[in-house]
Amino acid sequence: MNPETLDMQYLDENGNAVSKESLSAGEKQLMVIAILWALALCSKKKLPVIIDTPLARLDSQHRTSIISTYFPNASDQTIILSTDTEIDHNYYDMMKEFVGDEFTLVYSEETKSTSIKKGYFQGL
Repeated sequence: MNPETLDMQYLDENGNAVSKESLSAGEKQLMVIAILWALALCSKKKLPVIIDTPLARLDSQHRTSIISTYFPNASDQTIILSTDTEIDHNYYDMMKEFVGDEFTLVYSEETKSTSIKKGYFQGL
């Protein structure tokens, strides 16, 4: 990141410039998470963090890294909005010790409304 213009430049393992357009959706998502984490560390403030579908575009290795490294340290209060297929039994078990509370949003086609149920995807 250019300290004066704040322009981002992506480099490969050899230090060669990589165009933003060539990055996968998962690589872009990891970059955003890295920037948010760096900003939080630099500010020295523990602000609440809300993350929507954080694992959707990531492979299993990166999902495991995010769950074990970023989620427990993102903030004192982190809200993760996920789908029922995004965080499976394995990932849920990895996160469970850091979870203070959990809810499932259930949409009803019949009433066109959403209700809140206690617990994470009761089918898990």
